[in-house]
Amino acid sequence: MDDIRLGVIGGGAIAQVVHLPLLKKISGVKILALSEQDRQRLAALGRQHGIARLYNSPEELLADPDVDAVDICTSTESHYEIAVAALNAGKNVLIEKPPTIDHKQCSALAKLADEKGKTVLAAMNNRFRADFMMLKSYLVDKQLGDVFYVSAAWHKEEPSTKMRFDSKTSDRRGVMLDLGIVLVDLSLWLLDFPEISGVNAAFFSRKFKRVEDTALVTLRTKKGGMIRLDASWGLQQPDESFRFEVYGTTGTATLSPLLLHRRINDELVSLTPVQNSKFENVFKRSYETELTNFVRFLRGVKADMPTIGQMCKVMDIVDASYTSARRESALRL
Repeated sequence: MDDIRLGVIGGGAIAQVVHLPLLKKISGVKILALSEQDRQRLAALGRQHGIARLYNSPEELLADPDVDAVDICTSTESHYEIAVAALNAGKNVLIEKPPTIDHKQCSALAKLADEKGKTVLAAMNNRFRADFMMLKSYLVDKQLGDVFYVSAAWHKEEPSTKMRFDSKTSDRRGVMLDLGIVLVDLSLWLLDFPEISGVNAAFFSRKFKRVEDTALVTLRTKKGGMIRLDASWGLQQPDESFRFEVYGTTGTATLSPLLLHRRINDELVSLTPVQNSKFENVFKRSYETELTNFVRFLRGVKADMPTIGQMCKVMDIVDASYTSARRESALRL
């Protein structure tokens, strides 16, 4: 099979640091084209990565008939419009997280992709961390028994990317759509997307007045389980922290680092695997695995990827969290 001919849209930090250098190393794909509004940056990235076809707009790139698929690395508020144009141009699509600003846009993308017979995938790289993939395999094998409680928290001093609080969608651009969506996605994916019966959220704006900088969310599943999520840019602490805990009837898993314990014959036994816990390796390798699976998926090889259908379920919870926080009351779903 010929290489997938890829067009990368957007030459910002995530494209420069992750997508462009890693895609060059992956077999089965060729970066055929790049679009970027900044002409000097476009020219520099073209030279650095040996990309022959350089365009100043997504529209120009999407009009290239030789491009099979696009990797959208632009700002969040532009994702939906570019993805729609890409599908209408007959391209398969990968979108950096978050894929859209709300469930309505996500659902529309899923419907259009189905109509066009094309694929839309989301770049939720944390699913591809080695520790989370190991945890997923343990849960599939029921090593922890029946999971009834998940607790997760991610605290950073600043947003993951430069936020545009002056944009029309600024009320959707707080920590819930930056860190919170990752915690929602990981929780639902690990538990095989359980049906959620209720959402209760509280948002705080202490540091960034126009958007929420702390989000506390509780989800109840229809089978009686609970998921508690805590995402913040605004807490007064010196370092970034990330915690994920899964509690089952016969065992417990926590990370980072990944620690696994299971009760066997009335004794709590450690099942913790040997692992490399350096954050830079975890971060880089998660993206490398994600992009490799993206290429494999498009080449017809079975590969686990966050589909737009799955992301609609995630965005449904994100939307419900915003509504619950605004109403200051729990929601039944």
